[in-house]
Amino acid sequence: MSTILRRRRGSRLSLGPYRRHELLGGRATYPVQGYDGYGDGHETDMRKFIGPEMRADWAANRAALMDFWQSGMSEVDVFPHNCLPWLCFGRPRSPAVGRGVF
Repeated sequence: MSTILRRRRGSRLSLGPYRRHELLGGRATYPVQGYDGYGDGHETDMRKFIGPEMRADWAANRAALMDFWQSGMSEVDVFPHNCLPWLCFGRPRSPAVGRGVF
């Protein structure tokens, strides 16, 4: 009898966990080290960091981010190999685009 192994499809996003989390929630979470998001290490409101790089990332990943948001699944379920525990305790209240940030 043969065994069929099914692998979960990887994310279509080209974003790291911090940038994905910031685009979805509009807030930054800064660890002690290793941060590679849009923020400056102090300010948590992402509206202050909207610029060409963030707009380009949103345009390139919008469909996948919205698909994830509408799925109702957690970041741990959808991005198991690219999810940081301190970012995955709860979902952002609403996507940044829904609040008119972009």
